[in-house]
Amino acid sequence: MPRMLFEYDPPERFVAGTVGEPGQRTFFLQAVGDGRTTSVALEKQQVAVLAERVDALLDEVVRRSAGSAPVPAVTPADATDSAPLEAPIEEEFRVGTMALAWDADDEVVVIEAQAVTEE
Repeated sequence: MPRMLFEYDPPERFVAGTVGEPGQRTFFLQAVGDGRTTSVALEKQQVAVLAERVDALLDEVVRRSAGSAPVPAVTPADATDSAPLEAPIEEEFRVGTMALAWDADDEVVVIEAQAVTEE
C-alpha cells in the first residue's frame, strides 16, 4: 500500500472523540481544514497518553523559554472544543505509533500518527 500523507498546516480543528456506547466505543483523532476531514482510529489508552504527553511537552516549552513561549497556563475557555466529531466519520487508518514535537519557528505542536503495520 502506498504511503499517504494527511497534512493540516494548521488545522482549523483537531480533536479526540468517540463513536458508540461506553464499553463499545471507538476512539478517533480528527483533523479538519481546507474543506476536508481526516479521522484516524486509535485505542483509548493512546488518547490518554497523547493528552498527557502534549501537556508535558507544553510545560517543557514554557520551562525552556523561561515563560516567554505563547503557551497559556490553562486552556482558555474559547479554546475548549466539546462538539461532536465531524460526520461522516470515515476511518483512514488505525494508529500504531505517534510522534509529538514542538515547532519553535511556528510555535505549534506537531502530532504525527502512523498506521499500524502488519508484519
